[in-house]
Amino acid sequence: MPFSSIVGHTEQIHLISELIEKETFPASSIFSGPNGIGKKLIAKRTGKLLAKSEFGIKMTGEDKPPTINEIRELSLWFSKKPVNTEKKVVIIDNADKMKPEAANALLKTLEEPPPYGYLILVTSSGNALISTIKSRCKIFRFGKLTKPQVETILKNIGINYDNKIIKICGNSPGRAIALLNSQVPELIFQLIQLLKEKALPEKTIDFSEKFSSITREETALFLESLEILFSEKKIFLDWFEPIEKARLFLNFYARPRSIIEWLLITVSTGEKKL
Repeated sequence: MPFSSIVGHTEQIHLISELIEKETFPASSIFSGPNGIGKKLIAKRTGKLLAKSEFGIKMTGEDKPPTINEIRELSLWFSKKPVNTEKKVVIIDNADKMKPEAANALLKTLEEPPPYGYLILVTSSGNALISTIKSRCKIFRFGKLTKPQVETILKNIGINYDNKIIKICGNSPGRAIALLNSQVPELIFQLIQLLKEKALPEKTIDFSEKFSSITREETALFLESLEILFSEKKIFLDWFEPIEKARLFLNFYARPRSIIEWLLITVSTGEKKL
């Protein structure tokens, strides 16, 4: 069965399977939930069941949000009757990050979907989608996995991990894998050590220097992981707003080193014991 190897999301998978079996699966749908929990994989398996052939599936947005030209190309392909398959399925990943012109280009297809077609939007922030898109789609909400489920998934795909990764992955297998392939876990626990030793004020410049050679993606992962780790600690309120602002600065292309330096200077005067 297409969904048999998927861990978690039992209720959502049951509903999707039932709708497909009854041939009442909606022409336009949104798969919404946190990053790295498997919703894109479920969308792909759903598409395979709907199209009944890999030739009938097109996907975009996995590497970067889809552009207006990519949406137009997909819409053109979608509008042509299938030849080698019964149905056509379009899956758009990172749909919430589309620019307004790309989102608006998608509206016509959503308003008049072909009788043989299905459109699935995958998003980590359903609220970020424009209301005219949301109003035309059935929303399937996917929640976080449990710690045992994350561990099972990592074991099933042969990935070795330690408890440090589990603590900061936010119960997201996708984020756990990204952490394993980054410098973030080591940086997180170096920062924790500085906090425990109350050495952050004098070590801020040295620590932030480490981000001179780190990518923007890893810096974003560092901020997310820090937020996840501190969310269960008393100091969370001291860090929450600065982390949110640091994330905003990163979105506006500030340098990672400057962002981390600003973050640590901002919170160091209010530093509390862990």
